[in-house]
Amino acid sequence: MKNTKLRWSLVVLSILVCMLSMAPGCFSGRQFSNWSWQLDSLRYYTSKFDSVLALQTEATSQLHVDLYTKMDELNEKLEMLNTRLSDTESQLTRIQAKIGSTKYPPSDSAQTEISPEAQLIYDAAYLNYVKGHYTEAIKGFQSYLEVQPDSPLSDNAYYWIGESHDALGKRQDAVNTFQQLINKFPGSNRIPTALYKMGIIYEESGDKKTATTYYNKLIRDYPKSPEASIARDRLN
Repeated sequence: MKNTKLRWSLVVLSILVCMLSMAPGCFSGRQFSNWSWQLDSLRYYTSKFDSVLALQTEATSQLHVDLYTKMDELNEKLEMLNTRLSDTESQLTRIQAKIGSTKYPPSDSAQTEISPEAQLIYDAAYLNYVKGHYTEAIKGFQSYLEVQPDSPLSDNAYYWIGESHDALGKRQDAVNTFQQLINKFPGSNRIPTALYKMGIIYEESGDKKTATTYYNKLIRDYPKSPEASIARDRLN
């Protein structure tokens, strides 16, 4: 038993001596050199990886800080915008209340200036149209027309009222409004579009004869307009 233990001890010791002394038959010097090089490479790339990981961690932390800072700035700006919007809505409510209690005499001459109050009403109405709040847009443009029925933006107000009626599915109201625009402002640059829209409404309603009438009028009276070109294509 003692001899067996001694033999195993000698074997283990021989292996260790062989590994340490690079004795022939165990490991060659080239193998040891390759393994040593691989170990050094592993240590090098591990160190590089740790450095890159540390940089990324630092960059991520900085990104979080920047993100939180930007969010705080955006929240502050949103609060400011909400405050301004509330103030604007309050001003608009006061103006509309004032309009309801004020009678404006009809004007025989075209108004060349738009008052700040009227401009505010127009802008609010147009914003409602853009947001798809068509009923509110109609009311707003009508309020504007009560204040300034014959201003540089009055034909636009009629046009957007017509568009709002059309968006709500009230096609006859849309046609009537477009016709009012044509009658009241014969020199408006909105007329070609209004004629085209009237033709579209009748065409989509199945009344191609009336639609053709409006298309032909558009082509005849405004032959160089983009709407006339589209009308020609629809007729063909």
